[in-house]
Amino acid sequence: MKTAFILALGALWLGACATAPQSLPDPDSPGAKTYRSRCSGCHALPHPGRHTAASWRHLLALMERRMQERSLPPLTDQERRAILDYLAAHAR
Repeated sequence: MKTAFILALGALWLGACATAPQSLPDPDSPGAKTYRSRCSGCHALPHPGRHTAASWRHLLALMERRMQERSLPPLTDQERRAILDYLAAHAR
């Protein structure tokens, strides 16, 4: 019983950490579309309000290093700017 409760609580927490594409703020904006297309291929999308704009800059730099390590196509300058602008506009 206790284990089932802990597992259910964990599932709720994990669900709160990620965002389904339709629940992104301003989902039809170019920034949201770029964020969705370039970031959701590897992981669930965190809600933009989960971090500050400064944290998003740091996290995106980290993700770009991981993309490079995995030989994934790098973000273009335009994609990077669209993602950062979108995340900053909806950051906490």
